[in-house]
Amino acid sequence: MNLNFVNEITVEDYKKLLKSADWKVLSDKQHQKALDNSMFLSVAKVDEKVVGIARLVGDYGTHGLIADVVVLPEYRGKKIGRQLIGNIVKYVTDFLDEDEQFLIELLPENGKRNFYLNCGFKYKPENLDGMYLWIKK
Repeated sequence: MNLNFVNEITVEDYKKLLKSADWKVLSDKQHQKALDNSMFLSVAKVDEKVVGIARLVGDYGTHGLIADVVVLPEYRGKKIGRQLIGNIVKYVTDFLDEDEQFLIELLPENGKRNFYLNCGFKYKPENLDGMYLWIKK
């Protein structure tokens, strides 16, 4: 398996990944904006085929949110997701100056908590709740 990582993806490939996870697929315009305004994209390719993505969105200063971590079903279990997350952590570590900190947050899907714990994330149920609001016009 010839696995490599890049920092770009087409809207079409992005939508294929989202569909493979049974996530909402929105308009091409919305998806392009999401990709264009991401702090960092980690995109996994096997022999030029896009097989996974993880996005970091945030303020470039103190906070970021990991979004859209997905790997095609036939490539799961090969530690690709862990490498996608590792690329984001490296990106943040590289732009920080000495003694600076940056908080990466995420809201894992049900059943995915252990994946993120294994990637070094902490879980604090006593003071953190996840909530969301979809707005449709």
